[in-house]
Amino acid sequence: MEYVIGIVLILVVVEIITRKLYFKTHGVPYINKRIGEYPYNEFMEECEPPMHWKLKPGYNKGQISINSLGLRSPEPVAGRKRIWVIGESDYFGAKLASENKIWFRRLQQRLDSAGYDYQVMNGSIIGYNLAQTAKIVEALPVGKGDIVLLRPNQNDVSIAYIHGQDWKEGTTWPLTFVHNLERHKAWYLKVIDQSCFAMKMRKKMAKNDDRARSFAPKPGFQWEKLLGYQEEMLQRLTENAQQKGARVAFFDFSPSYGETVAVEEESKLSAIQSNWRGLVEGWSQYQFGIVEECIQRVAVPMGLPVLRIRSHILNDPNHYLLYHDLVHFNEKGHGVLANALYDELITARILDKGDTL
Repeated sequence: MEYVIGIVLILVVVEIITRKLYFKTHGVPYINKRIGEYPYNEFMEECEPPMHWKLKPGYNKGQISINSLGLRSPEPVAGRKRIWVIGESDYFGAKLASENKIWFRRLQQRLDSAGYDYQVMNGSIIGYNLAQTAKIVEALPVGKGDIVLLRPNQNDVSIAYIHGQDWKEGTTWPLTFVHNLERHKAWYLKVIDQSCFAMKMRKKMAKNDDRARSFAPKPGFQWEKLLGYQEEMLQRLTENAQQKGARVAFFDFSPSYGETVAVEEESKLSAIQSNWRGLVEGWSQYQFGIVEECIQRVAVPMGLPVLRIRSHILNDPNHYLLYHDLVHFNEKGHGVLANALYDELITARILDKGDTL
């Protein structure tokens, strides 16, 4: 018994020392990532191009609920005006362990508390490019007085960057990419990862991730072609929504990093995702560039408001603790995201004062 107590005390001391070293190295405390392991192969089904796959309407299991429109969103309520937010995997809520913590539910609570009679609808589907997004968005029951929030598509940027000179407009992620999103961590690894020391030892013994090689870019990135394609598609989506009587606004991309990464921020990013450098120093310049260029080419000429969500995220003193990885928010991050959306909607004066409960 004494040996057992001794071993436990040694492990406790080792854990304390490891966590202190972790904080000294990264500048943030060690937090075990509570990640939702989604059964993608159950709720995503293959369909005809250009969508190729879609969310299965009516799916409701565990932490995933898909409504009758094929969205991870509440069922539309008749007679209410709606706010349609068209994002990607970050707004879909990838890796979020509890659906009760997702941003659109928290934003709905803020709007209800303030007396606004809008229903928040999440039109974000994981992995979709802009052509896939347009196909589903144009079929949504957008009505007069609704608000549609659009964002230049980041999946298109990544796909175009990887394909280089071979990229063509509308190129999608392969269906195998979507299937491979489904992963399961053994129960004992989840227990081990509660310990900072055990996590670090496990990573040292782990094999290199072969997935990184599949993201190696080909030469000849077609920036102007990508930009023209996004401009055309966003204009099309804007005009479609306006013809239905909706108001349109743009919003930006809100990852854990900015256009430039200061030296003192590098260690914090490595705490979020160890291979951050190859990604951030690769296509991140284009991720921010596509947003700003499309704002200047589409939003400004059309007089559309622009919601600056990223500034709220980056101004949070603990914003490095809001993410599961470089772009996907954890539970705390979804709360900050919801508050940022609410504040920007108010600032932009896009909510009708008469649209109150």
